[in-house]
Amino acid sequence: MIGLLASVSWLDLDTLVEAIRASVEHPWTQGLLTAFATFFFENVVCWTIVPPLISGGVMSVMVALQSTFWGVFIGDLLMYVPVRFAMRYVARLKWVQKHQTQVEACGRFFDNHIGKTMFIVRFTPGIRTPALLAAGMLRVHFGQYTFYSALSCLFQSAIVTFFMPTLYAPALDWLKGLWGRHPAGVVAIVAAFFLLFAVAQWFIARAVMRRLTKPKPTGQGDGQGA
Repeated sequence: MIGLLASVSWLDLDTLVEAIRASVEHPWTQGLLTAFATFFFENVVCWTIVPPLISGGVMSVMVALQSTFWGVFIGDLLMYVPVRFAMRYVARLKWVQKHQTQVEACGRFFDNHIGKTMFIVRFTPGIRTPALLAAGMLRVHFGQYTFYSALSCLFQSAIVTFFMPTLYAPALDWLKGLWGRHPAGVVAIVAAFFLLFAVAQWFIARAVMRRLTKPKPTGQGDGQGA
């Protein structure tokens, strides 16, 4: 165990994956390494590494479910708690003061739609970290934050564990067969996939951030009037 942790000290993703593969006979070690990897490479680990390991028999379903859940959930808390308790110092930052209007608007959205917000940012790469840091900075209710974070993390882990491997196995087999005949075609397909993913991520993140920080229209009631 100590040797495996030492091998990932430089936080190299390839080294982490090899360590996870090498610990197949030690589920606890494999789970801890996977959870640790999600702290730094959450999207890559959850969506592109864990599913093929499950479909290839390298990682069990329960290890994948628990390690991705606890890794992502603890990561959410680590982004929220320190900022919440250091708010008096964060509020003095020039960036925060410059974007005070957006911060307050985002705070109103969290207050009114915290459950919806947690699920939106969970599945919108590119805005998750800023949004969760904002939740701590705005002192979003800890119990509600923890509850909805746990629900969204569990939902994501269930998709990664039970749904994604069934897609990866046939896709990988097809790409392996195509590689022997048309390696350039495989490279083009993979490159096109990641390009489309990056473009879609950019547009989705931009739209969601605009929605989260959209100021409340002047004169609009809060819906609580008679």
